Amino acid sequence: MPEIRYLLPILALPTALVATACTDSTEQRLRELEDRNEIHALVDNLAAALEEGRFDAFATIYTPDVTAKSPGGEATGLDKVIALAGRNHSDQQRSPHYISNVRIELAGDRAQVRANSLFAFVPSAPTPGRVAPEPFYAGGGTYRFDAVRTPDGWRFARVETAPLWTVGTLAP
Repeated sequence: MPEIRYLLPILALPTALVATACTDSTEQRLRELEDRNEIHALVDNLAAALEEGRFDAFATIYTPDVTAKSPGGEATGLDKVIALAGRNHSDQQRSPHYISNVRIELAGDRAQVRANSLFAFVPSAPTPGRVAPEPFYAGGGTYRFDAVRTPDGWRFARVETAPLWTVGTLAP
């Protein structure tokens, strides 16, 4: 019987190794899910910021050296991207952005993101509570983002919008 006492630690070794592997795998999967959730939240926050004209929120969405390309122009640097968005989205118009079908390809501290979008530019309602007239410009297309992990969390370092269709005329 004393010999069994010496064998028990050796017999328990495979179980301990499996438990360690499962823990590492679980932690890795949880980290991936957290990363995907945070990146998806950036997409949602961008849509809300554009719709509500809260371009100051871009500091929590983009990196300081972000590059942006859209039908409204191109810009590099957070301040210039905010200025570009301000020119293209005024207080006289609202622009709901519906961004869906978000696909995220993680690669460590970087990610490629693609999403579909529908957007409309409508005049702001003249009186609160009244429905605005029909949109003067609407469209649909894709967003492409390069995301990077920063000390403050995930941020977009690049954004590009590519309309696939539009209706109407974009106001100057």
